[in-house]
Amino acid sequence: MNQEEAKAYLERIGYKGQVQKDEKTLNGLIRSHLERVPFENLDVCDLGKIPSLEEGSLFEKIVARRRGGYCFELNTLFQALLQALGYTVYPVAVRVLWNREFFPPVSHMALVVPFADRKYLCDVGYGGPGPKGLLRLEPSVQEVAGERFRVRETAADLLVEGLHGGEWKRVLQFRDQPFCQTDFQVLNFYCAVNPAVIFSHKRVVNLCTPEGSRTLTEMELVIREGDQAFRRQLQDEEELKRCLEEEFGLYVSLSGQ
Repeated sequence: MNQEEAKAYLERIGYKGQVQKDEKTLNGLIRSHLERVPFENLDVCDLGKIPSLEEGSLFEKIVARRRGGYCFELNTLFQALLQALGYTVYPVAVRVLWNREFFPPVSHMALVVPFADRKYLCDVGYGGPGPKGLLRLEPSVQEVAGERFRVRETAADLLVEGLHGGEWKRVLQFRDQPFCQTDFQVLNFYCAVNPAVIFSHKRVVNLCTPEGSRTLTEMELVIREGDQAFRRQLQDEEELKRCLEEEFGLYVSLSGQ
């Protein structure tokens, strides 16, 4: 990614602060991204496409056409942005443990950014209950964007847990070692076509807001503001189209035309 493209990307996510290689800037980039670029699987679920992970295609989709994407798309392009801004960053392959009683296969991509004396987990591509900002990769309990997380070491992996209803629940687990970008092509294909993966057949759109989040699951819109949740069932394709435009800033034809 060149500097002109990086500037356009920063405009896309609405980041207006100075860009420096520090934790404050990095956290600001993540929050700006989460509040401007939705997690969405419309290409996969509604249009039956396997998303491209080629940087030029991702830039055209996410920045030029102002779409979103799912983890492999969003974190791949965010990695390119961070590298263009001078950060050291590498991808990691992650198991999503949330609401799972079994040990699931690797199905998620996140990023790790090392600084002089510590490392941070960075993730702009998880539409679930993961950390919505920087998470230090060291055994500890931390507050990230008003939510509490616990990082624990388990054998060779790191386990991230979230505090929900007074109980620690497993969210993510991964090995802190760089994962080959080419290998994410296989995971991308797997998640796009395997009916056992929810994103292959169930529409999910999620966008963070300063007050909470907006989530569309199939035809149900849930807007969370603090401890309150407002639900609305969409009635038809026209209402779905308006919802995507007004709530998520997505202008996309689900007919593929």
